[in-house]
Amino acid sequence: MPEKDVSLSKKTIILLVFLCLIVVFLFRPSKRTSLIDVEGIVPVSESKLITDDDDYDDDDDDEAFTNSPSLKNDSFLEQTLSVPSIQSLTTEPSSQASTTETSSKLTSFSPNSSFVNKDLPELSKTTGHTSAENKDLLELSKPALNPYTENKDLYLNPPTQQWMQTQFEKALSDLDLHYSPLSKWSVCGMKTYYFPKINTIFTGIPKTGCSNWIEALLKAEGDLKKDLDPIMIKKVHGPISNRHRIPKTLTRYGDVTFRRAFSFTVVRNPWTRMVSGYRDKLSDEITQGGAKRSIGVKIVSEMRGIEPGNVKLNHLYPTFAEYAAWLVKHRGNVNVHFSPQNETLCIPHAKYDMIIPLEYSGPLGPEVLRRIHADNASVFGSYDKSSDPRLAKSALFAKQWLSELESELVEELYDIFRTDFTLLNYSNFTHPDFPLPLYS
Repeated sequence: MPEKDVSLSKKTIILLVFLCLIVVFLFRPSKRTSLIDVEGIVPVSESKLITDDDDYDDDDDDEAFTNSPSLKNDSFLEQTLSVPSIQSLTTEPSSQASTTETSSKLTSFSPNSSFVNKDLPELSKTTGHTSAENKDLLELSKPALNPYTENKDLYLNPPTQQWMQTQFEKALSDLDLHYSPLSKWSVCGMKTYYFPKINTIFTGIPKTGCSNWIEALLKAEGDLKKDLDPIMIKKVHGPISNRHRIPKTLTRYGDVTFRRAFSFTVVRNPWTRMVSGYRDKLSDEITQGGAKRSIGVKIVSEMRGIEPGNVKLNHLYPTFAEYAAWLVKHRGNVNVHFSPQNETLCIPHAKYDMIIPLEYSGPLGPEVLRRIHADNASVFGSYDKSSDPRLAKSALFAKQWLSELESELVEELYDIFRTDFTLLNYSNFTHPDFPLPLYS
């Protein structure tokens, strides 16, 4: 009898353990927290946990990239795609005190208004708008026939690559710089990517539509199987593209390989890029503002003399005028979303095969997509053949907001972005064809 009791006791224990295992299996926590559709991404191993430095998006500073562990092989097996959910960009109440008058002034505009700033002789001379010295250039640069809209008085036919390459060289010459005889892509920063399967190099300057281009490149490379939901687009800057950043590829590839690759980049009128950076990262716009909230708080604290940590900063957003003055105060040495574009480009160490002004991504984009074998991809979120860049929101806001700044402040801003204007002889906000390049 005692042996029988012992036997029953053992069976009972085994049964209880089995039931416990079933319960644990049914109610175990999910290993993935990604909002990215798993079916839309090439499956990868989850053997390695993502560190804080691995998991970043376009809002992260380049300093975070340099701390990420280097990848030493071409396999996705050392990466995971477990990405935390995107934070809701709910807006907080705007300042009702000292910023009321300024904010109302900076958030209203009339698309039909005429903006003329006659206090910018140097700016006008360089970008060819109001100076008499540029009448010959404007005469030579008669508006090309525009195949994309019924209005035929725009510079909407893109300039030739030869003209754009010459302008880049001029911008470098003004800095007393010249291209390296042999391109040295290996010295490029973390905003430049190499995609080996399609043998393509791309430098993605923030606020030039780079997220959409990186998505197209990842699809062409085979890392993405289908389009991402637009709300998830910034996740292309995370682990899925991290291994393609040139500094992370140097254990596998070098300049000999890079020189055989097709290379391109996208640039933008500095004024509209500046406005876009403000609207997207710093403003209290319901649709897109506040993505770089910590920087916005810092600007308000710095420009209004409010002690850091003061609770009222939680409800204050910088005005555009404060943002402009902050850029001038720091001479553009700020976050990469607001700093000059030429500082992100690989020039003069390397020369791009193709340059795309964001304003011409509609007509020029398909050629790049064909070259990277992504003919079916689309680069949305930028100017296209059905739109008039002059009527884009950032262009209209730029005309209004910049015209309301003191002329001395505008001149100082121009001086910071002088090289970016020269890159493609970009028009000033007072020009009727702003924000397009003025070419002959």
